[in-house]
Amino acid sequence: MISAKRETYLLEIYANLNEEGFTRVSQLAKSLNVSVPSASKMAKKLKEDGLIEFQRYGNLTLTEKGNRLAKELALNHEVLSRFFQLIKVEDEEIEKEVKKIESHISSDVIKKLDDFLTNR
Repeated sequence: MISAKRETYLLEIYANLNEEGFTRVSQLAKSLNVSVPSASKMAKKLKEDGLIEFQRYGNLTLTEKGNRLAKELALNHEVLSRFFQLIKVEDEEIEKEVKKIESHISSDVIKKLDDFLTNR
């Protein structure tokens, strides 16, 4: 399990890659509203964790391990968003609420929640 902050960065890298086809540290910093040195420092940590590859001033890419984890995190995010929609949390609040809890809930519970939402 990685920290909530690392999850946030990994999800943002995943989203940027899916939207733009590439991402750089500067783009990551901008989309997360953090400084470039902060984003660079976290990118180094994610690289040490074996989740991304990058070279200074180059593009960030997900490793196979990073891609698997990012997909799982994105699915968890989507399941929680659907659940909050079901219980009628206001649309503009859903994203904030999901971010508050997504790193504190187990994949087991997410799977059960997904099964509930799918089979209701």
